[in-house]
Amino acid sequence: MLTDLDLCRITEYSYNHYTWTAGELSALFTVEQNTKIIAIPGTKREIGEWLRDIDAWPIFDVELGICHQGFCDGAFDLLYHMPLTYSEFSNVVITGHSLGGALAILLAALLSNWNCPPAAVVTFGAPRCASWRVRRLLRHIPLKLYCNGDDPVPEVPWLPGIYVHPRKLIHIGEPSLNIIEDHFITSYIQSLEDINAKVSA
Repeated sequence: MLTDLDLCRITEYSYNHYTWTAGELSALFTVEQNTKIIAIPGTKREIGEWLRDIDAWPIFDVELGICHQGFCDGAFDLLYHMPLTYSEFSNVVITGHSLGGALAILLAALLSNWNCPPAAVVTFGAPRCASWRVRRLLRHIPLKLYCNGDDPVPEVPWLPGIYVHPRKLIHIGEPSLNIIEDHFITSYIQSLEDINAKVSA
C-alpha cells in the first residue's frame, strides 16, 4: 500500500525528474503500486517561481473563488499543459511540496469542479492558497496537509478571512534550531520515517 512517506519521496524525486512543464513550473506523472500520481515540486531557482510565490494579491476566479494570484495562474498553466486528457487524470493522487503543495490543492479543486476528482491530495509544507470555495470543492476528497516542526510556510500568506487551508494541518516532527530546515522536503521525509519507525517498533 502506498504511504504518505512514499508520496513524500516521490515529491522529492520530482524536483529533478518531470513529465511536463509549464514555463518555469514542472510536474511528474507516474504510476506506483497501481496508483496514478501527480507530484509537483516546490520553488527551485527559477526567478519566475520566486515572483509567483510573492504575487500574493487575492484575485477572484469564476471556478475557484478567491485565490492567491500567482498560485492560481500556476495551477491553470500546469492544467493546460497536461500531456493527457483531464479524464485520464481522474482518480489520480496529487501531491506536492511548498509551492507544489499549493498547486496540488488548486489543481485538485479544478479537476473536482470539472467532474474529474482526484483520489486524494497529500501536501508537505504548502502555503495557504485560496478561500472557502476551494475548501467546498475539496470537501469530499481525502486530503492531508502536513506541517513539519516550525515550518513557517503553511502559515503564509496571512490575510484573515481570505486565505484558509482546505483542511486542518497535520503537525509532524520536532522543531529544529532552524525553521528554514523544517521546511526542507528532506526534513519531511525524516519526520515521516521517524513516525513509521515508532509505529513498527
